[in-house]
Amino acid sequence: MGYGGSGRKTTVPGFQELLTQDLKRNEFRPVYVLAGDDALRKEGVIQKIRKEALGGAGAFNDHAFDGETCDPAKVFQQVLSLPMMGGRQLVLVKHADKFLDNQASLLHFERYLEKPVPETIFILTMTKADRRKTWVKTALKAGYFFEFANPTGAGLVQWILKAAKRLDLELDADKAGLLADLLGDDLMSIKNELDKIALMQADRGRSFSGQDIRDLVMDQAELQGYEITEHLMPGSAARMLGTWFRLAEWGRSPYEVSPVVLSRIRRAYLLEFAREEGLDDASIGKLTGQNPWSFRYLGSLLANMGPAGLVRAQETALACDRRLKGSPLEPGAVFEQAILELCRKA
Repeated sequence: MGYGGSGRKTTVPGFQELLTQDLKRNEFRPVYVLAGDDALRKEGVIQKIRKEALGGAGAFNDHAFDGETCDPAKVFQQVLSLPMMGGRQLVLVKHADKFLDNQASLLHFERYLEKPVPETIFILTMTKADRRKTWVKTALKAGYFFEFANPTGAGLVQWILKAAKRLDLELDADKAGLLADLLGDDLMSIKNELDKIALMQADRGRSFSGQDIRDLVMDQAELQGYEITEHLMPGSAARMLGTWFRLAEWGRSPYEVSPVVLSRIRRAYLLEFAREEGLDDASIGKLTGQNPWSFRYLGSLLANMGPAGLVRAQETALACDRRLKGSPLEPGAVFEQAILELCRKA
């Protein structure tokens, strides 16, 4: 199967072309450059190629590199080598935009595109690629470049409906549209939410309403901002401060994050107490008005602090909340002092 092209195509091939031309026929090219924001379908393509092209020799001939940290010489040494036990090998470089920022890597890659090794399937993934660059034009002309754009509009709704059907999840177009409105076109996030909805629907024994979906997604959106408590434990001040500094760089303020920390500590203590009383998570969720799925995000806090530690943490977090409202100190300094106290060894 030849892949050299005339270069006259005005549109860049993407997932659908790769699906119909390669994946359905199990015929694979020596090079794949997978660019674009659609990380979920890029990963699916890689898994499909890995399974079908390598077969039983996958453990020996499957090589993955991180383009941000790898040694380019080792990558090309592997690409140019022959696979073990015959057959083919797969060489994957993620974050390949960083990999190709290196002039030596770029030069080697441009030469490799002219004469790739037939026994190697060389896959490079990246979020963006400048189509004005010579290597992109060469890869496009050879049929090695694919752009994976997230679906939008009606296409996104159809994708959600198909993904829900694979999970045996009852979802109509209105609810799929609601998920698209809440989560945007990030297919990985949508898939994660669909997985959660399917699990919880099985637990509840009934389909989810639009409000149920909204509550679940908004709860998760909040929880992602609450990751600072993942590091809350005695002796972990450096990690917790590092997380706080990153949140501050993203524009989060102490007035916003401090109440969140206090709320999660309280929720964790309530969950621990209720479980000790013999209640299951579904019952606790009904009694407290919380989503039982969110309890999983309290697991590390429960394990790290324990009941007594959670009591002390509540006192510290509450005192921080009060100081933020009346202390002459800069708010960030007040919150950082509270972090040091929260992580102090008993």
